[in-house]
Amino acid sequence: MKLEWIGHACFRMTAQDGTVVITDPYDESVGIDMVPLKADLITMSHGHHDHNHEEMIVGSPVIARGPELAAVGSVTSRAVDSYHDDAQGAMRGRNMVRIFTIDGMKIVHMGDQGCMPDEDVLEAIADADVMMIPVGGTYTVDEAGAKAIIEEAKPRCVIPMHVKTKRCPYPIAPVDGFLALMGAEDASAYSVIELSEGHIPQGVLLMKPLADEL
Repeated sequence: MKLEWIGHACFRMTAQDGTVVITDPYDESVGIDMVPLKADLITMSHGHHDHNHEEMIVGSPVIARGPELAAVGSVTSRAVDSYHDDAQGAMRGRNMVRIFTIDGMKIVHMGDQGCMPDEDVLEAIADADVMMIPVGGTYTVDEAGAKAIIEEAKPRCVIPMHVKTKRCPYPIAPVDGFLALMGAEDASAYSVIELSEGHIPQGVLLMKPLADEL
């Protein structure tokens, strides 16, 4: 699988058979260039404009918004229901945590997770090969909240997202605090990561957003 971070919570995952998955496409409000993207499957963790902007997508892909199972090409995906805040959704609503099976690997995209997940969610996301997790705070868990989830779920590889980038106007934190908390201050930033069942890097991986600069 080839993994690229487009920006914000939007990633492109390309399976070995060429199936392309896009997560949480955003609109112009995030201050990151909107790059037209072609995909076979799009997933959206919730209905906010910085995570469900269909106009960013070229073509007519399958779109998965809820907990329904989606299967396109060699990729399967399901979601578990969680919260966008720490008040059981009273402030910002619900959040779908998406679980993918791609090239034999378990990939978890946490969406706009806003709290420590319930036990059933933690069980579903446990022992992922790769976890993309928000760390910027304000609208999601902050670096400490993300670290607590990671310690419970124990993914092999962690990729921070939903952070302050060069032109993002949102009152969220840059990635530096999370890297420091995780002891990963010297992490190199990748534009593309190649992953397979036999080659999954351990720990925190920092990615460069394709459409902006950190």
